[in-house]
Amino acid sequence: MSIILRNGTIYQPHQIIPQGDIWLENGRIKAISSEPIPNDGNASVIDVQGQIISPGFIDLHIYGGGGASVMDATPEAIQTILRTHAQYGTTGMLVSTVTAEIPLLISALLAIDQTAQIPTEETQGAKVLGVHLESCFLAPPKRGAHKLEWLQTPSIPLFQQLQAASGGRIKLMTIAPELAGAAELIEYVWTQGVVASFGHTDADYDTAVAWIRKGVHICTHLFNAMNGLGHRAPGGAGAFLTESAAMVQIIPDGVHVHPAALEVAYRAKGADKICLVTDSLMVAGTDITEFYFFDRLAKATDRACFLPDGTLAGSRLTMNRAVKLFHETTSATLHEALHMASLNPAKAIGLDQHKGSLEVGKDADVLVMDHDLNVHMTFVEGMLIAKSN
Repeated sequence: MSIILRNGTIYQPHQIIPQGDIWLENGRIKAISSEPIPNDGNASVIDVQGQIISPGFIDLHIYGGGGASVMDATPEAIQTILRTHAQYGTTGMLVSTVTAEIPLLISALLAIDQTAQIPTEETQGAKVLGVHLESCFLAPPKRGAHKLEWLQTPSIPLFQQLQAASGGRIKLMTIAPELAGAAELIEYVWTQGVVASFGHTDADYDTAVAWIRKGVHICTHLFNAMNGLGHRAPGGAGAFLTESAAMVQIIPDGVHVHPAALEVAYRAKGADKICLVTDSLMVAGTDITEFYFFDRLAKATDRACFLPDGTLAGSRLTMNRAVKLFHETTSATLHEALHMASLNPAKAIGLDQHKGSLEVGKDADVLVMDHDLNVHMTFVEGMLIAKSN
């Protein structure tokens, strides 16, 4: 397949080409130019009439969408999630698991692995880049919506069991490093090429700093489910805001994190150290307002989801909306916000040599959006898999 997208505003890592062309061929980006690219006769030419051409979004933290949940534990549910979020610009994701009884968790991981083996031309959705295991190894005081009785002591054999069920696809693991057994598990997963993420943790500032300096360079949803920034007790949030090596995931729905705190994060970390995530549940891409989160009836507003006791339980964000909200509620430029939704997450999981930015030779994960960030076309590795009317 060979496609030239003509006359678009192309967002590259270090420049914006106001009226440029990008050539997608055999799944990769063949050329990018500020001048019209000559057609060799084999390419289809699409004039995008000045619309935004952006790298596809990569979501590191996503549980559901389109009425389906990862914990439905079926390939059909996973495919619904992939198709739904592709319509809103996500071209790759870490499918995330919530804490559950181990048999159900294993079933969900098996379903993710099965789905990841289905070609994109069949799923017609975003690509499964791996699994984010946000399950089991969480501190009880900071468990959030995760059920206490399903938490587990960090254990290498348990992780190995889960990794085997996933087909080796666990790429990111949220863990509270202060838990007994956590240090050994973190050291082990590093040897397996898995990124350990600081999250759902009661660790204080000093503990967090120590782990960042050992190599835990990313945190799960900054500010949420960790000790916040206090002027005498900076907490885990303070550590990740101030340690230069640290990256942060952040949920920019304006509910999980107040816009003023989003601005604090932006000023502290800059455009290269923030990964925007949705933390979205099954309600994303739907008008559902009530749903069951396991046995609890949850309610969804236009941005976030809540358990009956008021506990936050994820969002209904899509990635294009996450970018829009972060840009509109902070001083970050649109260019920077797009960067936080594409190249930064690719870097966080070691895929930036192939994905995350519009550069010649990289995978052709490309979006065409209007200037209100409505997605008009989504290409996954050069294949048009979502198009608005």
